[in-house]
Amino acid sequence: MGDNTGITAEPRSGRREQNKAENRTALLKAARAVFAEMGFGAASVRDIVRRTDLASGTFYNYFKDKDEIFEAVVGELTGELLKRHRAGRARATTTEEFFRRHYAVYFDFIVEDAELLAMARKNFTAIRTLLDKPDVRALALSLNDDIRAAIASGLLPKVDVSYLAAAMGGIAFEVSVIMVARDPVDPVAAVEFATRLMMGGLDGLPRKA
Repeated sequence: MGDNTGITAEPRSGRREQNKAENRTALLKAARAVFAEMGFGAASVRDIVRRTDLASGTFYNYFKDKDEIFEAVVGELTGELLKRHRAGRARATTTEEFFRRHYAVYFDFIVEDAELLAMARKNFTAIRTLLDKPDVRALALSLNDDIRAAIASGLLPKVDVSYLAAAMGGIAFEVSVIMVARDPVDPVAAVEFATRLMMGGLDGLPRKA
């Protein structure tokens, strides 16, 4: 009789990998929901596992603790933002469009689904502690690259790239903190404010009655 080991091992291995991927996805989805409802500080690993069909010990096969899964959740969101920036400011053809697309991607992303908006509202302090982590840092590196490319093409003047990237990133983050605290949330006004500020300083800002 022939040896069937190779025939059965591969499908089993494939199923194991698929199960691992599905378990990790389920944990991340549950964590995002829990962080949106309770906030990072109040949430626990037990709260996250309860939202899945997994045994409590399974969590630790994938994540060390609550901090690590929170970082993974934010990392996934960061990855999506990076994709959108590549289709946004990186394709701008004017200076104003460069700034407007940068802020529109960020602000629209936060408010496009209720769970993400709730997560933003409850977790800014925790997210702030992750700004130097590799996944989140990738946003700043991408912005630096896009600014250099915009300067090289004549879209932006020759300014200090690091300062401009820090200013744009800081404005995006801090304005979003205020934006999500308001009712109703108005990303259009936030984009307009941030874009006008970059284009003309205080003189370019719309006046309030």
